[in-house]
Amino acid sequence: MLLILTLTALLFTASMSQITGYGNMTVDYGRDSKYGCAVANLKDVQQVTWQRLVPDRPIENLATYSKRFGEHVNDPYRGKVIFTEATLSSSSITLANVTWEDESCYICAFNRYPDGSMRKQICVTVQGISSFKTEVHAPSSDPEEEEEEDEEVVFSCSATGKPAPAIQWEIPSQATQTHRQPITTVANEDKTFTSSSNVTLRLPTGWEGHVVCLLNSGAMGQRSERIPFSLPAREKQEEEGKTQSTSGTALVISAVVSVTFIIIIIIVVVFVVIKRTRSRRPEERKMDNNDLNVVFM
Repeated sequence: MLLILTLTALLFTASMSQITGYGNMTVDYGRDSKYGCAVANLKDVQQVTWQRLVPDRPIENLATYSKRFGEHVNDPYRGKVIFTEATLSSSSITLANVTWEDESCYICAFNRYPDGSMRKQICVTVQGISSFKTEVHAPSSDPEEEEEEDEEVVFSCSATGKPAPAIQWEIPSQATQTHRQPITTVANEDKTFTSSSNVTLRLPTGWEGHVVCLLNSGAMGQRSERIPFSLPAREKQEEEGKTQSTSGTALVISAVVSVTFIIIIIIVVVFVVIKRTRSRRPEERKMDNNDLNVVFM
């Protein structure tokens, strides 16, 4: 790559002295970036061409401007390359939503007839964070730990970017840090890096709030991600259990009382019938006994 850029620079040295150029040498991932160039001598300029130089690949034409055909952006770059100024003496473009693939050198060429072209090259470096992920590992319910007022919770944060993302934590005052895993970094095939960090906090039951993962704090593309979390209060759970238990006991007691009341009524009725039967004549008692037998049948 260095050899290609050196040869390209030597070829363009003579023409660069007449062109001024500007643009973002370093771009934050996901942002737009603007590049422009201007030429002092307008003589015989027929067309302005924007090109892209990528290592181990032929030069690509991105967009052109001419008086005859106006602005034209090649198909693969429509929506990515946008003209913000287009004249034969000054031209500027915007790269929309810059990604890692946009990291390369861009060439602004003023094509003259018959003297050839004058060129200006601007090389771009993309940095920042392309993706991130946060997780919370809540404690498992252990009967032996139910009496403890605090619980340990693990918060995780990872991010992919270039250079390797730096990770810091903002911890609430109610939390106590018990362990922090050193940041681990893995190199990816696209020359980005993925950094990961875990922090273990002891939180009181009933706690509700958030922990903040700081990414690239104080640098370009810095960002902060809140990780919300809450722990249910054990007291509420116990009260709900007691309420359910009390309701069940009340239902049982109510059922027992109802059955007892029915039994008492039956006993009273039987007692009255027997008493009346004994106070009558034998013939009447016999008839009443028959009636009583019918009742119990």
